Amino acid sequence: MNKKITEITGYIGMILVHSALLPTTISHLVGWSTNLPPLSMVLILQIGLLAFLVRAIAQKDCLYIISNSFGFATQSIMLALILLK
Repeated sequence: MNKKITEITGYIGMILVHSALLPTTISHLVGWSTNLPPLSMVLILQIGLLAFLVRAIAQKDCLYIISNSFGFATQSIMLALILLK
């Protein structure tokens, strides 16, 4: 039971952390805002997530593979928005 609670907590944390950029991304896509995070911040996050993803794959840690893959995808969207504006 305790392991199940910690797994659920991990997934909730993953959703919260990786959804932090969703309001910015959505507001930019629908035209509500033109403010985007700095390119340097997005690039540093991309590199960090890629490093975490490589480690998670090597350790076969499903939570972190899913989390870092999702984070890398959302950061890629934000990077594309910044570069294509």
